[in-house]
Amino acid sequence: ALLPSGEAVISGHLRPLNKPATDYVTVAETFLGTPYLWGGASGFGIDCSGLVQLAMHMAGRQVLRDSDMQATTIGEPLDPGLDFAGLRRGDLVFWKGHVAVMTDAKTIIHANGHTMLVSRERFKQALARIGYLYGGPTGFRRP
Repeated sequence: ALLPSGEAVISGHLRPLNKPATDYVTVAETFLGTPYLWGGASGFGIDCSGLVQLAMHMAGRQVLRDSDMQATTIGEPLDPGLDFAGLRRGDLVFWKGHVAVMTDAKTIIHANGHTMLVSRERFKQALARIGYLYGGPTGFRRP
């Protein structure tokens, strides 16, 4: 696809502005392998809350930028139940200063300093690894 500037982009990467993506998790998954960059919000580098904000924006939803603001404004609070059995695709998990997106009942996607990438991780493994340093989740929300 040719741009007015004469430059070109891959047309398969384009989408009409009036037709946002239908699933923000699918959008987030397109960023797998993107480098972690604190404060980043693009395919060149992204942090955890930037991933949530950008994926939701591409799905037609405007959300605030930082994880502490997202933890109080996106969707509704969620009680995940005993052993987190109530979590499902699209739910958000918050820790102090961090957010991850459930891709299914047992897996998260997040931009993180552990891998320095946007990566998938088993939720239970993330709980143990993050909890060791920062404690357990501070909240859960369902957009």
